[in-house]
Amino acid sequence: MAASLPAHEDANPLLALRVPDFRRYWLALVTQVIGQQMFAFTLGWLAFDITGSQAQLGFIHLCGFVPQFVLTLLGGVLADRIDGRRLIGVAQINAAIAMLLVGITALLGTAQLWHLALGAFLWGLTAAIDEPARASFYPRLLPRPLLRSAVPLISMAFGASRVVGPSIAGFLIAAAGAPVTFLLCAAAVSVMVGVLMVLRPAPVAARPHGSLFSNFTENLRYIRAHPVFARTIVTALLHATLVMGFIHTLPVFAKAVLQVDSRGLGLLASAAGVGALAGFMSHARVQQYISWRNLMVWSLTIYDLALIVLAFSPWFWVSAVAILVTGVCHGYFLTCAQVMLQTLVEDRYRGRVMSVFALVWSLMFLSGFLLNSTGEWVGPRLALAGGATLMLAYVWLSLVRVRELKTVVLGAKSG
Repeated sequence: MAASLPAHEDANPLLALRVPDFRRYWLALVTQVIGQQMFAFTLGWLAFDITGSQAQLGFIHLCGFVPQFVLTLLGGVLADRIDGRRLIGVAQINAAIAMLLVGITALLGTAQLWHLALGAFLWGLTAAIDEPARASFYPRLLPRPLLRSAVPLISMAFGASRVVGPSIAGFLIAAAGAPVTFLLCAAAVSVMVGVLMVLRPAPVAARPHGSLFSNFTENLRYIRAHPVFARTIVTALLHATLVMGFIHTLPVFAKAVLQVDSRGLGLLASAAGVGALAGFMSHARVQQYISWRNLMVWSLTIYDLALIVLAFSPWFWVSAVAILVTGVCHGYFLTCAQVMLQTLVEDRYRGRVMSVFALVWSLMFLSGFLLNSTGEWVGPRLALAGGATLMLAYVWLSLVRVRELKTVVLGAKSG
């Protein structure tokens, strides 16, 4: 398989939005992911507010990580075998129930740490099934020549909403309280259930046969046989484990380091959201002048350097600018990875390959746990700077030497 993307396909994201079914799905997806991220962020805020312990905050992230990490690969196998619409619908109903349960306990004033841990666990279970199902479902909503146009939009929905959601939650917590925020999260994820009923996806040509285990091992062999896929996924997973969970340490930096309230916390998270949106929206133009490998290397490098600045900054606005920079780099890196995977992967492997990549989002919870737990021992500054330094070392000691990545072209030109 040639490691290049069709040069004739237009990468303008607006083209995909001209397809009515995809447009409906995308708007519902943005609403859903914002609701999910508001929920995860509010859980963390409430846990830290109740306990005052960074370790307990890390425990909440661990409860979300375990089911998502353990079951996401199974979700990928199911996504290639079962209609994605049914899987997505069941997952979002489960998510809404979890959010309502936590919201009601918070509203009644009876919320305890175990309630929040249960909510995080159910959220992780939902994501394990939902994310690979969506990765295999949305390509059926538009013609294949427009797939490359759609990928940045999906990346924007996921990446930007994951950082915009916490910023919205921060302001809602300050204005209306955590209980109202939880209930609004449930309403947001329920939108997708209604939209799924009116979509008319294209039929699937063929589904894999055999046992679940054989489907799983076949996928691993497929990834190993294509070094570009393997290296991209490994880099994304390592990045997620070491540093992507920094967003879950922001309650600690806001209260203990920068000494601001939830409104200040909302502004910090908003900076990440604005940066991510800028990255996703400008990616199509940037990729015309920089090779995939170089854009990946430099986006990760600047991301990690910005985190080191954040770790040691005593000034609120310097910290906000550093977070803004991480958001831009976040948009570039994730869009590069997903455009390449979604465009080059064969349809019959799509759900399974993207489920391995989707481990990024569960590992983001593990990252939050590791950074917060380590921060309890050595302080939040050293914990964050240490993770960023390790990732920076990997990029320049390993990633830049991978020969296969030099042949991947995302745009019309390669730098």
